[in-house]
Order: sequence, then C-alpha cells, then structure tokens
Amino acid sequence: MVALKTLHAGTAHDEELNRRFANEARVLAQAPAAHTARVLDTGVADGVPFIAMELLDGRPLQALLRERGTLGDPAALRALAVALALALDALHARRLVHRDLKPSNIMMTSDGPKLLDFGISLMVDHTRLTRTGGMVGTPVFMAPEQLAEGPVGPAADVWAWACCLVGAAHGDSPFATANPYAVYHRIVHEEPDPAGLAAVRALDPALAEVVELALAKDLAVRPADGAALLALLTAAGGPADHQVARGWDALVG
Repeated sequence: MVALKTLHAGTAHDEELNRRFANEARVLAQAPAAHTARVLDTGVADGVPFIAMELLDGRPLQALLRERGTLGDPAALRALAVALALALDALHARRLVHRDLKPSNIMMTSDGPKLLDFGISLMVDHTRLTRTGGMVGTPVFMAPEQLAEGPVGPAADVWAWACCLVGAAHGDSPFATANPYAVYHRIVHEEPDPAGLAAVRALDPALAEVVELALAKDLAVRPADGAALLALLTAAGGPADHQVARGWDALVG
C-alpha cells in the first residue's frame, strides 16, 4: 500500500502551489530516508501532479498530544527531543531546511519520528519559495528571522524543535496567544512563556537548558543546526540511541 499526495484539481493552475508541490517531491528525493516517507514515484495523471510515498504506520504528534494532553514521562520527552534532533541532523547534513516543523508534521512511528510536508522546505543557498511579501510557515513555531522574512537556515528548525518540545510538555507553543496578530510581537520582542519552560524543567532540567538555548533570539547563541543540538543533548544525557530507546516505546505504545 502507498500514500498518494495530490494537488486538488481546482488548484492545478495555481503557480505557487505547483511550485511548492514540485519542491516537495524534489526535497523528499534527497531527504534522509530514515526520517521521512520514502518517495516511490512522482508524476502527473490527468493533469494532476502526484507524489506516491510509502504508507507510514503511525500518527502525528499533534494527534498523540490531543489524546494525552501532555507528555508527563521524562524519558518519553527526552526520547522525543533526541529523536527529532537526530532527524534534523540528518536533514541539515544534506543542506536541507524544513521551515515548517510542528506537531502535525511529525509522524510518530515505531521506528522513530518521520518528518512530513516538505512543501516549503529549501536547500540552503537556493532560491526561496515565497512570493514577494509572502510568509510561509506556521507563525507560533517560526523563528524571529523567519517571521521577518530574512535569511532562513537550519537554526530556524532548531527554534521550531524547541517550540515542539515545550508544546509536548505544556500543551502549546511557548508563543501561543489568543490574539493571532500578537504572535509576531511575542516572538520577536518577548520572552517565551515561562510556564511552558517550567513544564520542561520539571520533567528534565538538563533538557530545559537546551530548549532555552534553542529559543535564543540571538543566532550567535542558538545552536546552529541539528548537529549542534544533538551535541548538547548527548553531552547532557549520553548516547543518542540509548536516550531514544529508553523512552520511545512509552511514546508510541
């Protein structure tokens, strides 16, 4: 069985959507197979572009958190943190940046997390996929430089990683607000929600320190990419595979 992703027939002439769809197919073909859905075929059928991918056995992190509320098991939270860092390390090693990492784009499988929806991802140093004045991504998970439509590199995925971890421990991004127009100001000018960071700290103080670094607005302070993030996590918790093994079953079981 395969998963088939297509553009709706009514959007077949939308240049931006077609560009993003073609980009997703191109990026997935280069992305690390261990952390993404494997592409089996791409093409156009009856005028509609499609991507045929392996059918993943799992569910999105968003659905898991909706069911459980938050992750109250320190080993499970640590396993999620390290497994996602491994996925980002593999992605960034191929000079790819996801740009829309969030719970609904993380498929939780028995083999680890699989990153989904690469429609707005980019290859470092390649042309951006936005229209002029057009912002892509999910604001409450976006880094300040991404919101400002500046150059976006792997550090933006590190920021989104931290937002996902706070959401897993506390229930939402540390910049979530009832007023969607206030998101930009909160991310660019304010500190993350202290209650969210406190929730991570209560479960895993060492992990909380890494999360706080990952939410630094100053790019000189924030870990630069998945490799730097992984180095901090293994320094605080030992070999990555051991950290994942200790808590992954509690996540997906």
